[in-house]
Amino acid sequence: MKDLNLLYIFEALWRDHSTSIAAQNLGVTQSAVSSSLKRLRQTYSDRLFTLVGRRMEPTPFCAQIAPRLLQSLALIRAAESQMLEFDPGLCRKSFTVRMLDVGEVVCLPPILKKLAADAPLARMNTVGGGVEETLNGLATGRIDLAMGFMPTLQTDIHRLPVFSQHYVCAMRRDHPLANKVMSLDEFIACDHLLVEAGGTGHQALERALIDAGGADCVKMRVPHHLSSPHLLLDSDLIWTLPCALGKTLARFYPLAIQPLPLQIPSFEIDLYWHDRFHRDPQNKWLREMMGRVLKSQQAQWQ
Repeated sequence: MKDLNLLYIFEALWRDHSTSIAAQNLGVTQSAVSSSLKRLRQTYSDRLFTLVGRRMEPTPFCAQIAPRLLQSLALIRAAESQMLEFDPGLCRKSFTVRMLDVGEVVCLPPILKKLAADAPLARMNTVGGGVEETLNGLATGRIDLAMGFMPTLQTDIHRLPVFSQHYVCAMRRDHPLANKVMSLDEFIACDHLLVEAGGTGHQALERALIDAGGADCVKMRVPHHLSSPHLLLDSDLIWTLPCALGKTLARFYPLAIQPLPLQIPSFEIDLYWHDRFHRDPQNKWLREMMGRVLKSQQAQWQ
């Protein structure tokens, strides 16, 4: 095969079973993928992939040659990663990190400060998304790292624990219970705000409330964290949230942060990356930099 780019097209079609999805993951047009597939068919005198229903399925000949072609591409990537010497000071890459708004508020400021110091030409984007979308993004390279609490993110994924978190409760500073340690009965008797965002542990929180006798105490549900402090300021609502977020928001809003009189397990915040990029110098530098920054902040977030 004279054009090594055709190997990347072959790999994408083998993985994605769709010319449109392959094009999206490769960052090219669908017509470019179709054109490359045509060249592959001419090279091997076989259709290689045929449409079965809505999926592009490999022919028997394609299935026969696929292991060698994919192994060849893996060897090329390994050789490239060994040859590259990464200098963060010259890096112009736009890194993409999957995190929730709570991560953007708590973790992103010190990360950006370190990025600006060590890689001033680099950029950073954040994206959201569920587990399947995140896994696909990590596998295709559209997402460099994911950060958060995603224990179901497992397939071909590496994980680095960076800090642990426990829950506290927040209320307006002049709330009737703001200046005392709440009992469980007082806590359950209050009206509660619940953030129902994926990966936040809200289901475990609501289950704990129900088990403690507070089946009807949730009076307000919202999908995002950042509206919550505004909802507390003119109400007697109580919000259960991660300690790091509570301490961060209390610097900017007149909030009181209190211990939680309810037993809810603590949880780990991790960095996740796909095995395909485990030896990639840029990815390795990014995850090591972010890991150091986040671990250094743990004492402030407890």
